[in-house]
Amino acid sequence: MASGIGYRGTNRCFPFWEDFQQCYFSSTEKARADCVPARDDYLECLHHFKEIARVRAIQTVERNNYAKNKANGTDHKIISAKDDKSTVERVHKLEANVLSSHQNLNDIVEIYNIAQSTNAEAAFTAVNSLGRIYSAMWTKGLLKRTKQPQQDAAAAKVGEWLRDNYRQYTDLLRSMLGHQEAPIQVTALRLHVQMMDKEGQALGRAASSYVFPNDSFLEIVETVLNSDATSEHLLRTLVDSYLNSYDDLRLYFYRNVAKLASPDYDPFKNRGKKSARKDTVSDTFVRQAFAVMSQIRTVFSADSDSSLWIAQPKASGNEPDVVRASAHTRAFSEAWLALMRLPLTADIYKQILLTMHKRIVPYMADAKSLMDFLSTSYETGGAVSLLALNGLFTLMTEHNLNYPNFYEKLYALLDRNVFHVKYRARFFRLLETFLGSSHLPAYLVAAFAKRLARLALFAPPAGAVTAIPLIYNLLKAHPSCMVLIHRMSEDDAESTDPFVEDEPDLAKCNALQSSLWELESLQHHYYPNIATLARLFSEPFHKPQFMLEDFLDHTYATFFESDTGRKSKKPPALATQPPISLVRAGDALSDFMAV
Repeated sequence: MASGIGYRGTNRCFPFWEDFQQCYFSSTEKARADCVPARDDYLECLHHFKEIARVRAIQTVERNNYAKNKANGTDHKIISAKDDKSTVERVHKLEANVLSSHQNLNDIVEIYNIAQSTNAEAAFTAVNSLGRIYSAMWTKGLLKRTKQPQQDAAAAKVGEWLRDNYRQYTDLLRSMLGHQEAPIQVTALRLHVQMMDKEGQALGRAASSYVFPNDSFLEIVETVLNSDATSEHLLRTLVDSYLNSYDDLRLYFYRNVAKLASPDYDPFKNRGKKSARKDTVSDTFVRQAFAVMSQIRTVFSADSDSSLWIAQPKASGNEPDVVRASAHTRAFSEAWLALMRLPLTADIYKQILLTMHKRIVPYMADAKSLMDFLSTSYETGGAVSLLALNGLFTLMTEHNLNYPNFYEKLYALLDRNVFHVKYRARFFRLLETFLGSSHLPAYLVAAFAKRLARLALFAPPAGAVTAIPLIYNLLKAHPSCMVLIHRMSEDDAESTDPFVEDEPDLAKCNALQSSLWELESLQHHYYPNIATLARLFSEPFHKPQFMLEDFLDHTYATFFESDTGRKSKKPPALATQPPISLVRAGDALSDFMAV
């Protein structure tokens, strides 16, 4: 199906279809040309046009090199389709020999050599063949270390040899995670995780309890997140196929991210290598760790059945951490806190703040641990402070966070630049929420209303059309501030506004002793719609509060589209007197012609 969904569920191409669909329907007709790359990716996933063309190009180059070297007398072997077929058949035969008898274990070395060859098809077959071989060995317990002394010295040497070869195989899979081709990366990931499944089951049967092979999983996570070659397809497969589907993989992924982000982590510890740890975490790790964590949608719940990649042995007595909600919450919290301590780019910093109140705060073990991060963000200024508002307000209202001078700092953010920032709509939506409480003092609400009215005088039409309804809602919600529009001057002479615009203290800015004379000026605005909106303050306050959401997304383009699309009730008089001569009497040209 074109949607990518079949009777067996979501197939491999559906994520590419979602990207194309989102781009297409969120763009205008002129901008839909930008969706061509997303469409090509989807078609490539379905039909492999580029992959086939590349294989043919490689084969053509090999044949040309063969012909050239043959003419020069140089020995050069071309990889033909016949050679590919014979090599693949050889791999299958060697695999059957290894699985049929332990006397043929040496054939593993030959299969491993083929897996490292330049013949793509044969190497791919050999890698999968080794996966089946080692899966069978884990099932039989041949790769498991035992603490009991083995009586057979030969069997001990064979077991050690097999484990060394298995280690080489997993190293090969990790190197394939950094391959330039995304399908090869995904294949390596799937094989590596399958090996984890067999290893975990074998260790669990031996220990009669749940055992997660986190050493192997840590290497996968470390390779994927630190590699510059990691493709978006690989990250999406990791999230969709594993982290969003299996609770144990998600739990240990969070734990591993926290470990990798720790300044005390040594990547060469317990690996037989000399420690050469870097003092800082790479930008690639930060970017890709955030990309994966922000796409995890599944949250473990004690009320739902757990889904485990490593099956829990039936004879296990104690309840493992992977089925405890507290362990998942703690791992989630530690991973996000560790990521926030790292040097973040401006884009990632803003994206974390954007999703803080919905995807992070509700699932933290202790939401107050985010206080330092949000407080620092709120005091930074600019767009970062605007984005930190929602998370900080959530901590204040739902987690009893006491943040001093919150409204003073919010008042400082309200300047003329706020009408031009990208997150303007988000800020005013939150501002209405913050000022909606009936327990706020009148002087505080009056200060915000006065500041909004003053800024509306210099704001673009899209800003003024947002400020006026917000002032109206504030006066409706706080009747004690109605004096701002009813105060009259004591004498006929021009009076001075007592409002101190540059005063940061809300109690000392004298807003409640002032008036909203700015609204009178806005009633003569050059844009008729704003003038009409401002005239509401000259009428009785019988109308309900405005839905501020209706005014937040206006721009010059929406104003122009609205005005040009409006049908005129009465067409203007455009009739003129038809001319009776080429030159009218009294025109300068007529005088010139007369001369």
